[in-house]
Amino acid sequence: MATPGQRIGVCFGGPSVEHDVSIISAEQLMAALAERHQPVPIYLGRDGRFWTGESLRKVEAFGDGEAPEGAEPCELRLGRADGAGFVVPSTSRLRGDRYVRLDAVLNSIHGTGGEDGALLGALEHTEIPYAGGGVGPAAAAMNKATAKAVFRAAGIEVNPDVVVDRGEHSRDPGAALARAREEIGLPCFVKPISLGSSIGVSRCADDAALEEAFELGFELDRAVLVEPALDQAVEINCAVLGRPDGELRASVCEQPVKGEAMLGFEEKYMSGGGSKGSGAKGGEAAATGGGSKGDGGGMASQDRLIPAPIPEALTIAIQETAVRAQRALGFAGVSRYDFLVTDPEGDARVVLNEANTVPGSFSFYLFEPQGLSFPDLAEALIDVALAEAAERRATTRTFDSILLQTYVAGQGGTK
Repeated sequence: MATPGQRIGVCFGGPSVEHDVSIISAEQLMAALAERHQPVPIYLGRDGRFWTGESLRKVEAFGDGEAPEGAEPCELRLGRADGAGFVVPSTSRLRGDRYVRLDAVLNSIHGTGGEDGALLGALEHTEIPYAGGGVGPAAAAMNKATAKAVFRAAGIEVNPDVVVDRGEHSRDPGAALARAREEIGLPCFVKPISLGSSIGVSRCADDAALEEAFELGFELDRAVLVEPALDQAVEINCAVLGRPDGELRASVCEQPVKGEAMLGFEEKYMSGGGSKGSGAKGGEAAATGGGSKGDGGGMASQDRLIPAPIPEALTIAIQETAVRAQRALGFAGVSRYDFLVTDPEGDARVVLNEANTVPGSFSFYLFEPQGLSFPDLAEALIDVALAEAAERRATTRTFDSILLQTYVAGQGGTK
């Protein structure tokens, strides 16, 4: 269990198109952590360099350059097993390197480099406890086609889809477009297969739009997912907190109210409007103590209805499906599951659209109406990190073997 005053690393940034979104989520999380713990910023630049320092707790430190203001470079050194994988290299012959000791790490890197499991794998080589994984579940959730296969196997309804990769498209663009059009039909949505925040997502009503969407998708990713457009559906989202073999807690449901079932990046993160309904409590300004500037209101202040104005039975069904999805993925941390619902007041059809394993603002505003504050949510994530680390330690990974001796003996000393 978490104890007061622990040093909690918050990893954010990353070589991702969601880089700036990650910074905002991390600033909010560090503000929440600071009530009980010592948040330690670990910033991963777009160029792959790590940085740390107290200055990184303010958005103003991140300008146009790669080196954030007031930060010092650090490295992640694999192979250490003492929670000191992050190191600030010495610049003096008289002073050694400084190890950044952490009790746990919370991943706030949206998309590539973090949410996809890449950083988590490195952390496992250092034995630093972390929340937001493990590696396999994170990677599976990030790939939309793989995630849908997991959900289908768990009996959860998802949209039909066609996957087209860059190679297929480059060999015969016409055939690739024809396959997508014939198997899915128009209108449809084209999505980069492993990006989030609706970046690169296009709605296509004709062949020209489909061709343009493919070109955009392949600039951003190696494959795209094509799905039918459920134009009459409303989006209903629900977050889940916890470990797959432990207690899982579903949040209240929300309904974004931007007029489209699929929101674009600007609509999701640059809306200046306040939240409607109960629970958002001023959005990011409240979460950061007014410290985040220039984000236009951002994730938690997007126009949304909380709780979603849907029948109670439908709310319960969506919450139960979200919990089932979290358990099917085997994910440990907080995730947001986005659903498309047709005829919510009647014979509702509930389709799981996608999973977000590093949701914007950690979906704290969906748990607040249930009495779980952001600091409490952060505390729960630390508990997840420590429990998952204990679970890994309880698993036998190596054992003594006479295989090498037998192999050498069988060689008969030959070279």
